[in-house]
Amino acid sequence: MAAQAGHTDFEFKSESPGLWCLNKLGRELFMNISLAHTDTDNVVKIIASNDPEIIKRTLGAPGDGLYVRSFQAVFSCNFPDNQGIGVADVLKFKEERTKRGEVIHLVLTKFGCHQFGGPVKLMASQVQMGSEVVLYTATSPVRRYYGG
Repeated sequence: MAAQAGHTDFEFKSESPGLWCLNKLGRELFMNISLAHTDTDNVVKIIASNDPEIIKRTLGAPGDGLYVRSFQAVFSCNFPDNQGIGVADVLKFKEERTKRGEVIHLVLTKFGCHQFGGPVKLMASQVQMGSEVVLYTATSPVRRYYGG
């Protein structure tokens, strides 16, 4: 893993032999990008960061002969079936401004929207209209319905 500016607080922990889990310390959201070679499709670099500027730069120019193979958000969660850490593919990554001029970055996953930067409690009325810049978009997964 290529560690770059910003930091992540997580650890591997084991409660019993042969079982490992990834524990996230704190509530800090971070993003994970896997870059692969266009010729071989092998992953050659992984970037994990909570710095939106590094993520923007990587998405804009992944490198010679490289492409973004996967882009995930890693976040704290308290889902009924998963307490602790959640990992989800990023469907949209965008930049917006508040009416005060603060830059915020929003990460949309199938589990919800997560925010980088700006005020902790942000209402929709505080976001400046027309300031949205979409930096990354992925195709939404196929919806599957299991039921009668």
